[in-house]
Amino acid sequence: MSETELASEAEAPPLVPERLYAIEPKEADALRRWWRRLTLSAEALKAHTDAPPWPKGLRATLRRCDTIEAAMLTEAFRHLWQRLPVEEGEPEWRRNQRLQAWSCIALVVAELREDAPKMPLGARLGQQKRETGKPCMSELRFQQLMTSRTPGELLQRLRRALALIDKRGVSVVHLADNIALWWREYQGGISPKPTRRLGFVWANDYFGATAGYRQDNQ
Repeated sequence: MSETELASEAEAPPLVPERLYAIEPKEADALRRWWRRLTLSAEALKAHTDAPPWPKGLRATLRRCDTIEAAMLTEAFRHLWQRLPVEEGEPEWRRNQRLQAWSCIALVVAELREDAPKMPLGARLGQQKRETGKPCMSELRFQQLMTSRTPGELLQRLRRALALIDKRGVSVVHLADNIALWWREYQGGISPKPTRRLGFVWANDYFGATAGYRQDNQ
């Protein structure tokens, strides 16, 4: 990664209109730029940056990983990690926590084919599925997603959730922030404010989306 490349990315206008609970705007901005170079075609990428896309094999290798430990070793993840802001004097334990969270973020976000800024995962999963009167993800599966207790469960259930919506129509940044919030709570950092906890955030978005068409169908 050249100094010129980093400088041009740093000087570009911010790309983050989303609400954030667990990641910083600069981190979210770096993530969105990384995802675009990892995922978009050369033609589509021209609308956002002069930087070239990375080889398709980088994304494919990352997506084949089954664990966050495996993801940490990929070139795609290294590109992201190098672009994230460095915390001055960050203790090793905190760096290790961030490394786990961000490798999980990279692994899941790499599944997305399309970025829909401002669209939360919960709201997308709660959208009506082809005029059926049912959400894209059933309430049972959604409850299972919300009660993921281990990184392995979270990874598996998020991948299944994205498959249900054709891996489209979700904000890259919202998805990353959700995952970072899960990791914060998993590592003991539960917010004293219930409205800033992942369970509330997901449920509020999901049931807010289902309310409209369910009322219409009653």
